[in-house]
Amino acid sequence: MSKASNAEHDAHRPNVKAFMIVFGALLCLTLLTTAVSRMHLEHAAAISVGLLIAVVKASLVAAVFMHLWGEDRLIHRILYAVAFFAVFLVSLPLMDAHLLTPLKTDRAPVASQHPDEGK
Repeated sequence: MSKASNAEHDAHRPNVKAFMIVFGALLCLTLLTTAVSRMHLEHAAAISVGLLIAVVKASLVAAVFMHLWGEDRLIHRILYAVAFFAVFLVSLPLMDAHLLTPLKTDRAPVASQHPDEGK
């Protein structure tokens, strides 16, 4: 084999060291997710922290195992646009829950105004 074909063959070999580092990071993030789930956070905060950890884990998997780390700029721009819209769509229910929580009504005054209903 010539030197050019050896270099080309070596360029396509998997980087086992990077895979092991990402595996360790995914393991630590999974343990962090478990630890956060055992904490008694507010509902919106628990969802936000869980989603943040999940996004970091998904980014690691996509970058290393799906080989997006060395892709062209066009692929990265499309990925950023998709990520932006995903964050936007996830944030809508969280904003809705945050804005509507103070507006929830107490059931006791409404029930006392209509004593005949529900029997």
